[in-house]
Amino acid sequence: MPRSGKDTLAELFVEAGYFGVSFGDVVRGFARIRHKDKPDPVSVANMTDTANWLRENHGPDVILKEALKQFDIANKSHQYVGVVLFSVRAPVEVDFILSRGGQLVWVDSSDKVRFKRAMQNLRRGEQAITMTEFKRQEDLQWQPQPGIPKEAQMDVSYVKSKATKILENNGYDLESFKKNAKTLIKSLVINDS
Repeated sequence: MPRSGKDTLAELFVEAGYFGVSFGDVVRGFARIRHKDKPDPVSVANMTDTANWLRENHGPDVILKEALKQFDIANKSHQYVGVVLFSVRAPVEVDFILSRGGQLVWVDSSDKVRFKRAMQNLRRGEQAITMTEFKRQEDLQWQPQPGIPKEAQMDVSYVKSKATKILENNGYDLESFKKNAKTLIKSLVINDS
């Protein structure tokens, strides 16, 4: 979920030799265009709308394909240990990762902690909102919404249910989180060897 610590975990994978692709960054680029006339083009609600639109109009795996294309291009000029795909939100993405022997790590943080982090670190294109609005927007990602084909939507409940590892991050001590994350990364690398 937003502000759980998944980007920090991904950065540590990159430091360990992986190529990282954020599905959120892919969608964010399209959301800035699709919602350019709004004051908050990259709000969770607008990102969800954009991701669903992309999947509905270009196939449920469009974001995955773009991420893998970025990895293929980068891997031609540099040999990476592997690829870390983060901000995974759709079943097709989960199924792809798991079918290839990948690990799916869920970074777990409470709503209260994530909300505080979000309001303290607004991205360009985000606006301050209430906790109620924060939860309302996230609920749009939690389960498929009516009126849009299920395969074209986010389903974060599916993502969480398929996680192979869970990393807790409910504190505000970044160094402690990084230490726990590095331990997790080492265990995954050893298990994959």
